[in-house]
Amino acid sequence: MAFDFHTASQGKVLINPHRGDCLVCPENTMPAFQSALDKGTSCIEIDIAMTSDDRLVVIHDPSVDRTSNGTGYVEQMSLTELQQLDFGSWFDDAYAGTTISTFEDVLVWAINNNVGLVVEAKQRRRHEQFANVLAELLHRHPQGLGQIVLLGFDHSLVNRAKALVPDLRIQVVTLAQYADQLGAVLGSSADSVCVEYPYTTKAILESYKAAGLSTRLYLPNKDKNLDTTQWFNQYYGYDVHSEIIDWISSGLIDMLSHDDIAMLKRLVNEAGLEAI
Repeated sequence: MAFDFHTASQGKVLINPHRGDCLVCPENTMPAFQSALDKGTSCIEIDIAMTSDDRLVVIHDPSVDRTSNGTGYVEQMSLTELQQLDFGSWFDDAYAGTTISTFEDVLVWAINNNVGLVVEAKQRRRHEQFANVLAELLHRHPQGLGQIVLLGFDHSLVNRAKALVPDLRIQVVTLAQYADQLGAVLGSSADSVCVEYPYTTKAILESYKAAGLSTRLYLPNKDKNLDTTQWFNQYYGYDVHSEIIDWISSGLIDMLSHDDIAMLKRLVNEAGLEAI
C-alpha cells in the first residue's frame, strides 16, 4: 500500500524533518534518518543528486566541501570516490567514518520501515539522464514508488521524471504568489505542493486541498534562539504564529517541515492535531 501523504483530514500531521534529524546527526545520512524514525516520525525530507558515473546519492550541496572531509563537486565524482570520504566527522567526532548513502539504499530502508520520503531533486544538469536513472531505479524497486514524492524547485525536471514514471507523485515548490496560484501548480502536474509562509495564504491552501493536493509547509531556520513562527512575529510585526496554528488546525497542512523535530511536534499539538 502506498504511503499516505494526505493526513490532515484524519486529524494528523506528518512531521517531516529536514534532511533527517539534522540537529543531532550529520544531515542526509543514515544516522540522521534512523534518529528521526526513533523519535516517532514517519516521513523524512532528503536530497538527491547524480554522480559522474550515474549513481544517485543523498546529499544537499553541489559540492562535498561543507559536509565531508573532502573537496570537489558531486557531479564530477564517482560513487567510489564519494564513498571514500567521511561525511560524519565535520558534524561531530562521534560520527567519524559515516559514509554517503545511495538513494537506493535509503529507499530500501524506507520500504522496510514504511517511511515516507520527500525526495528533493538537486540535479543541475543532465536532466534527461537523471530522469532515466531514477526511473530505472524505481522500476527495480516498484514498492519504493509508493513511498516517495519527488520534490523540485525545477518543475520541468520533476516532470521529466514523471513522464517516464507516470505514477510517480511529484511535489512542486512555490516561492511566489502568482496571479493564478492553483493554475500554476496544477500546470506543473503536481500531486503535492510545498509552501513557505510568505508565499501562501489560507485561501490558497484551501484551493490546494479542494483540488486534491497534499500540502507541505516548510519553516526555514531563522534564529537558533527563536522558533520560526516567533521569528516571523518579530519580522512581520503581527501574530504569524497563530495564523499558522489556524492553518494546521483547519486541516490545511499535511506535512510540516523544519530541522527541529520537537518544535514541529509542539506546533501540531498546539493546533490540537496528532503529530506522526
